[in-house]
Amino acid sequence: MTAKKILVDDTNILEALAANWPVEQTVSHGFDRGGVLSKYPKSHLSVVANISPLNLYEQFAFLFLRDRRDVQVFNVALCATVTLLPSFLYLYFVSFSWIHTIAHIVATIIQIGPYHLALHVSSHRKVFKSDYLNDYWLPIVVGPFFGQTFYTYFLHHIKMHHVADNSPEDTSSTLFYQRDNIFHFLHYFGRFYYLVWYELTVYFMNHNQRSRGLTALGCEALSMTLFGTLSYFNFYPMLVCVWVPFNLSRLFMMSGNWTQHAFLNRESPLGGGISNSITIISTRFNALCFNDGYHASHHLNAHRHWTEHPRTFLANRSIYENAIVLQNTDYEEMFFCLMTHWYERIASKMVDNVGIGAKITSIEGRVAWLKERTKQFTVEEVEAAKGKKGGVEIAGDSDKKE
Repeated sequence: MTAKKILVDDTNILEALAANWPVEQTVSHGFDRGGVLSKYPKSHLSVVANISPLNLYEQFAFLFLRDRRDVQVFNVALCATVTLLPSFLYLYFVSFSWIHTIAHIVATIIQIGPYHLALHVSSHRKVFKSDYLNDYWLPIVVGPFFGQTFYTYFLHHIKMHHVADNSPEDTSSTLFYQRDNIFHFLHYFGRFYYLVWYELTVYFMNHNQRSRGLTALGCEALSMTLFGTLSYFNFYPMLVCVWVPFNLSRLFMMSGNWTQHAFLNRESPLGGGISNSITIISTRFNALCFNDGYHASHHLNAHRHWTEHPRTFLANRSIYENAIVLQNTDYEEMFFCLMTHWYERIASKMVDNVGIGAKITSIEGRVAWLKERTKQFTVEEVEAAKGKKGGVEIAGDSDKKE
């Protein structure tokens, strides 16, 4: 009789690490559904289509999804469509009231985090069976209500950031900033806020991708023209429903990227994944935002399905021996700690049995290590590090491409 496999996800990853669960006896999210394991005891990635719906709603949602594990993405898109879209239309075309405005802002704040990470995972892997839904639903139909301009996120994050990978060519690189300095962050944020349309266009032009450069420029111009025109005719609904989330999302995106790439390996800052990204496990943030805390795992394989990060992390814990692995926190808290030099708080969040936290047990030692990792790089240091770029072998990485 085949032993029952244990579901490993972010809620029990600390237990799995402490007990050193054998990876071959574990399984990723989705396989505890519909009796899949009893039918396919040796399965891992090959039978996700066999996940049975739990109710009529999931039966409906599964009609649209390429991978049934992405029902949470469908939930986010549908929720925004039935709440923020009609709310905006009413405020703009029917009647504007401050009570309604407050309710809209609250609904936006609740959804803005999950939306951006739903946009993130659906940009890396097509979620819906219909190309129209993939191309328009999250980026165009509901995107403006979360501060997104048309397709800028996809072009910036997928076609630029994951290609350049925080190198000097990356327009959002953190290399040449002191990453615990608020004034350096303000410069970093200001560059993105005011010049993303220019820098992204120049990046593509410099890499012989003229059509992408023109698309980036055109989409940003079209978005601003549309938002400006609608604001001219009815300013307050646009202020509440578009411009407020526009500013919030750009601040959160850049503070998030700053924190994700704050603790860089001094010897090989261009090594990717483990060398330039952090990992946050066992946190409510991962449940709400598609395991986005596993940022090093994501940079090691950007096509990996978001539900597989905890199991892959467990399987490859040894490669994280010199990496920063945190628990029970999120990027906003870590950003605040960086800007206030509260390194003791960051050190206290390090996991004790994996990553650098297993090597350096004292708070003082961890603080010294963290401060060294946030130091600004010089051009000469980065040039010297270019020859040290290298990857790592990932166990069980069968999903390199979509």
